[in-house]
Amino acid sequence: MTNWNDRIASGITRLVTSMWFLYGFVVFIGLWMWGSPLMHWDNSPNYPVMLYWVNLFQALMLPVLAVGQMVLNRSNQAREQREFEIVKKLNLLLEHIDTDLNRVHQELSALEETEENSPSKPQP
Repeated sequence: MTNWNDRIASGITRLVTSMWFLYGFVVFIGLWMWGSPLMHWDNSPNYPVMLYWVNLFQALMLPVLAVGQMVLNRSNQAREQREFEIVKKLNLLLEHIDTDLNRVHQELSALEETEENSPSKPQP
């Protein structure tokens, strides 16, 4: 993430897409729906006002969430590309190690054959 706009968008996206935000939103709407008639703090018709504010909130958050998802996706793609390059280098190293091990195995096999074919030394 390069600039402060990306940081703000990704921060809001992380906040709004968390379960804690959902719990708080449900509690807020529940208190407004069921607490308002009991406490008489909202004298307006409850449902249309609540519907308006919820829709306004959603309309304002949709572009922010879309931008935040784009920013998070971009950073994930960059990380995946770095990991891919690392895995490619590791595979190349493993191929070299495999080649070296095969060469050592062949040399050891050849050495064992020459020891078996050579006359053994008499033991005292």
